[in-house]
Amino acid sequence: MEPKTPLRISASYTLFFIFLLFPIATFAVMPTNPISDPAFSVLPDGRDLSKIKVSGASLSLSKGAGQPFTASAQANYQALLSASQANIDHPVQWALMDLDSGQVLKQSAAANRKIFGASVAKVFTAATLVDKQGGTLMPSQMQLFADMLVVSSNSAWTELQRQAGGGDSDQGRAAIEAFTQRMGYARTHGFQGYWGSLHGNELTAAELARFLYDTYHARYPGAETVWKTMHFCRTGISRGRKYLPDSLYVGGKTGTYDGPTQDPETGLTVNPDGSPYKVKVRNHVLVFNKGGREYALAILANTGSDESAATLAGGIFNEL
Repeated sequence: MEPKTPLRISASYTLFFIFLLFPIATFAVMPTNPISDPAFSVLPDGRDLSKIKVSGASLSLSKGAGQPFTASAQANYQALLSASQANIDHPVQWALMDLDSGQVLKQSAAANRKIFGASVAKVFTAATLVDKQGGTLMPSQMQLFADMLVVSSNSAWTELQRQAGGGDSDQGRAAIEAFTQRMGYARTHGFQGYWGSLHGNELTAAELARFLYDTYHARYPGAETVWKTMHFCRTGISRGRKYLPDSLYVGGKTGTYDGPTQDPETGLTVNPDGSPYKVKVRNHVLVFNKGGREYALAILANTGSDESAATLAGGIFNEL
């Protein structure tokens, strides 16, 4: 008769109680997506995003709108694809990346050109805050975080940028700039407003794709919270999500702004003819899974039309 092994039994019981106290979902390992992870809405601290309400409604995963990609849409896509890949001054600049490999599959002629980001820049406030706090968020911060990324609340954005600076907005801008530069996004200024003479909200499609890669692979503390919350974004239904299948989970962030600003490349606020420099941005960064591969598509479109991002996303998705 073999001797008893109390140490082994004790270890088994210890593991049993650990699993009781800490559900497996709280140990979710990045990278993850809503297809492979049945508990995708659960954050590392055990909070469930589906239990959070934004604008009075519980969060639910976003999907494509399922609009038919007609022959006309296909023709528009081919024209946009060709023009944006041939012209460095084209108003639409974009980058498609395979997030599993990090390979850029396609991009426009000037994917690293700085364009006014509008609310897409909110992802950098989100990332900076969780990075600075070691991946944790207080309950009140989590609500603001969801408000900012799900319905693009500007008041939540302003407040979280302030909190990223320890209660000071300028320090928040400094923290966001430090985060983007540390991560290697050299041309990105992801903060809101001006930090001294440095103008914020200047993004590039190429570096946005790289940010999504870093987030997917959890290359900074709290990346999982950013990645998962982005999948509950309610905006972009007439933009990048328009022609994507209604069965497809789509994460991301949009940005919209019509008005005067500073030319991100020249720093000028007036055009050569003396008129104010103005933009009409309809930006959209998207993440989705097709055929077991995860993709990021970053679209910065200064066109004044949602259809630019819609046709580009729809056409590229169909070609994958």
